[in-house]
Amino acid sequence: MADTPSAANEVPFPGRTAAVRLGAALLLALFLVLVLVARDNGRRTTIETTAETTAVGDAQYYPMPAPPPKPPYLAVAYLQGKPLYPADYRRHEYPPDDMTRMGRDEKGGYLIYQAPTAAKDEDDRKLGLVYFLKISPTEYLKVRTVKE
Repeated sequence: MADTPSAANEVPFPGRTAAVRLGAALLLALFLVLVLVARDNGRRTTIETTAETTAVGDAQYYPMPAPPPKPPYLAVAYLQGKPLYPADYRRHEYPPDDMTRMGRDEKGGYLIYQAPTAAKDEDDRKLGLVYFLKISPTEYLKVRTVKE
């Protein structure tokens, strides 16, 4: 005689139907995630784009002339068709992450930035819009849309 119980005497598992449905739903969800990951991975270059809006990482420096020229200064860059003239040929220091990118020089390809506004610069800004060209990792040349 066999020691195994017969199939007729077995008690059915009470949550079998729910367990099968839950397992099927989890497999379907896993398959859906796999399909979406494969789809997004193929479009990664269009989905994952970053735009740096500060001067961090900009290594294209405007070349400062060895002896600074005498006033009146000539235009050193162009922003949206407007010439930018140096306010002076002094070096202004700002942290690169404080500078905000405003555009690109149309001729030389240099990036043009604006510095954070300070109360002490209000009189200076009345002379015209103030922009900056990067001349070293932390130094900038102040330029304006108005010739002084």
